[in-house]
Amino acid sequence: MEHPGVGSLMPALRLLDERGHRLHLAYDTLKSVESHRELQELAEECPGITFGELPPAVHSGWAALAAWLRRSIDYLRYLEPRYRDATKLRARAKRKAPKAMRLVGRFARLTGRPGVAGLRRTLQAVERCLAPPREVERFLEEQQPDILLPAHLLPIGTTHADYLRAAKRLGIRTVFPVRGWDNLTNKGLLRDAPDQVLVWNDLQAREAEELHRVPADHIRLVGAALCDSWFTWGVTRSREEFCRVVGLRADRPIVLYVCSSGFVARNSEADFVRGWIEQLRTRGEPFAEAGFLVRPHPLNAAQWADGGLDGPQVRVWPRFGEAPHDEESRRNFYDSMFHSAAVVGINTTAQIESAIVGRPVHTLLADEFRETQQGTLHFHYLKADEFGLLFVGRNFEEHAAQLAESVRGRHDDGRNERFLRRFVRPQGLDRPAKELIADAIEELGSSPAPAPARGPRLAPVVRFGLAPLAALGGQRADRRRERSAARATPLAGLRRVVRKRAMHRTGAPVVCGPWLEDEIGELLYWIPFLRWTQGMSPGLRDRVFTVCRGSSASWYSGIGAGLAELEQLVRPDRPDLSAALSESELQGRLREHVARAFDLGSRAFRVLPADLVVATRSHLARQKPAAREQHRMLEFAPLAASEPPVGLELPDEFVAVRFDDEPADVVAAVAERAHMVSLDGLDRAAQAGVLARSRGFVGSYGVEAYLAVLLGRPAIVLGAERADADDLSVASSFLPRPPFGRLHVLDTAASPAEVAKHAARLLEAPVEALAGV
Repeated sequence: MEHPGVGSLMPALRLLDERGHRLHLAYDTLKSVESHRELQELAEECPGITFGELPPAVHSGWAALAAWLRRSIDYLRYLEPRYRDATKLRARAKRKAPKAMRLVGRFARLTGRPGVAGLRRTLQAVERCLAPPREVERFLEEQQPDILLPAHLLPIGTTHADYLRAAKRLGIRTVFPVRGWDNLTNKGLLRDAPDQVLVWNDLQAREAEELHRVPADHIRLVGAALCDSWFTWGVTRSREEFCRVVGLRADRPIVLYVCSSGFVARNSEADFVRGWIEQLRTRGEPFAEAGFLVRPHPLNAAQWADGGLDGPQVRVWPRFGEAPHDEESRRNFYDSMFHSAAVVGINTTAQIESAIVGRPVHTLLADEFRETQQGTLHFHYLKADEFGLLFVGRNFEEHAAQLAESVRGRHDDGRNERFLRRFVRPQGLDRPAKELIADAIEELGSSPAPAPARGPRLAPVVRFGLAPLAALGGQRADRRRERSAARATPLAGLRRVVRKRAMHRTGAPVVCGPWLEDEIGELLYWIPFLRWTQGMSPGLRDRVFTVCRGSSASWYSGIGAGLAELEQLVRPDRPDLSAALSESELQGRLREHVARAFDLGSRAFRVLPADLVVATRSHLARQKPAAREQHRMLEFAPLAASEPPVGLELPDEFVAVRFDDEPADVVAAVAERAHMVSLDGLDRAAQAGVLARSRGFVGSYGVEAYLAVLLGRPAIVLGAERADADDLSVASSFLPRPPFGRLHVLDTAASPAEVAKHAARLLEAPVEALAGV
């Protein structure tokens, strides 16, 4: 696996374990702590399943050449006539294609189909002459599997083709399960033919044979493992209970809109749905008071995070989307389909799942989605005249009329069953795909192992001729890595992590924190960093949630869409808050507590741990406020002033003070010149309430000084030897003028009299002057 993203195969893997087979799951990378936890849970439940990492890829000239050829081949397939209307698929492949091949492909396209096909087949013949990397062969020799099941063979330019080729060179049986209904038509090409390709239906079998050159006797129809669970699942809530949960009326029909992936509708679907609902409302009954339930796609939920679509009888739920991988999320999805009168979507697997539940499924041929709807090959299966499941509206009037009939209780015309028998379960509606997959793997395992394949006869000659190109490719790859290493600064790395987690295309909620280091660091680095983070893209603030210590909760005003105090989350499990709370704990044993605190449902969330900022603190301190916003990772804002403690009498004019072990004559000098109110014994919120009403702060260096500055009050501090140079640098560069107060650090090497005199002189100036000095 490239990553543990094979959820649809898990039932078949569990079944093989039940039948006594041993399985080892090997992956390149883990996308998240969550994916690692899922693997751990699978291994704990299934004694015959283990998991671990694949060997790291060795960067070489031959690897660079293989990548060049594979990306070129995958691009050329989209220049052929069958993809004439697939402009977005072609554009995606073009972005990943080598620059030289884009130019060559343009000229080849001028010659028509023979030129493009001839060039592609020539490159394929050359690519088949490449030997798999030695580290890949060595891994398979060590594992000695009876069968290799490569899960990710179709991504454009994937290196996992090397595992299939190495297995064939070693005489290991190979089986490739096609997991998605669109995988064979909208990704890359197979490099070699596995011993067995497991497809959903005869349509995919034709795709495998015609598009990927897989021999017909290597193809087996097993149905859609992705859809197995919906055939056995049932409704778990009454209509009244479900409608109460989502916030719709139970006495009115519900139309479920199932959203599409980011490739189909990256940022435009929210606007489309808003206009679609408005147009239907204007038609009156049956849409005037119908409920509209919008279900965000789990990999494209960011555009729905602000909840701007919610209104009377309109709900976006779950608000961050969720993949139906566990009992709660599957329950939510099934009940959404079951209690709906009709389902509408553009181009998504949820349309197939809705047909399994027995609901009429509609689509509108929308101009804004032409490239990713009618411009894809797989969509046409859903609307095929002889077996398609969709009610297709060629324009809005036709769509509205069809949908109205379904909302009023359309009679079942059998189209869902026809589609399911042809497309989803061709071996019978009572035959789960997981059983057919397990049977196919067992039968392959009991067959004689294939003879080792040594590749094309002329492969050594071809490789000899390609050696100079491989050497050149290796040199270029080395230079790219050197340039990347030069750009790999700690802040650049932090920025990449933020983009990967907070701005990920899934639009998943982001849980930040907790910060368990010093409070000055929390005020100067962590909170400004979160403020910068939430402003990186529109709607991100509505997906950011923060865990913090209760003592500092008031500092997080304006940060994210929700706040949870750490003590409320961990007290039952872990009273010792001095230890670091890791990402794995938030995603592990505290996961349910966190999800409940922020009302995330069962939606997977990402974590932005404070350790990332702790590790880059000194680098963050070197930034300058004048830097461009996207490169400056600290954004300061005044703290919100809280109320002073009830019962505390405050003079009209006073200074707030807190002293550690400063000389008594300094304290006395301050007392002679101004009323003093001590901050000792007050919690942080109470201290902020006092500071906000003071003329400023005088006292020992500490967090109180920064509270004063962020509240717009000057601070005069003693004990500079305790100050961190980076912290002082941040204060002097980011907080030197209104609306912030200024931090004055007095030289404690001077005599107590001089220090007292200087402090008194500053205190006698007007507060406004002090703030701007």
